[in-house]
Parts: sequence; C-alpha cells; structure tokens
Amino acid sequence: FAVRSGYTPFAPHLFYPQFLSDDDAEERELGISMGLAFLDGCKEVWVFGERISPGMAREIERASKRGIPVRYFNDQCEEVARK
Repeated sequence: FAVRSGYTPFAPHLFYPQFLSDDDAEERELGISMGLAFLDGCKEVWVFGERISPGMAREIERASKRGIPVRYFNDQCEEVARK
C-alpha cells in the first residue's frame, strides 16, 4: 500500500527482530531505540489498525514531539480520523 502510494516504507517491528531477539528485554529496547532514531528522519508516521502497542505509542509520541505528522489507517488501508 505504501509503495503503491509513492512512499518508501520502513517497519522497524519487522526489520529489527531479524537479528535482535524480541524475547530479550535488552535487545527489544535496542531495536525500539534504533527505530525511534530512524523515525526522526521520516516525513510521516503511518499507524495501521485499531490496537496501539506500547512500542507504537512511543513512536506516535516521538513523532508528535518532533512535529512529524501521524496518519491513521484501518485494516482496509483507508485513512481514518483518530478516535
């Protein structure tokens, strides 16, 4: 969806677990920290689905503090207003 829309997506929750263990608290925190650092260079943050995980909440909070627009989409990739 993002590529078809003309964007270059990055999903840290899919990338970092390829070499860091999500079951190891230290490695999980390292992955989240690296994802947050990467986020600083993003033009937008897209949030999909109804459930906001703790990691997603941290990304949303950081984007908001940095003035990075946060857009919300449902499971059908339709943009929705945040509840």
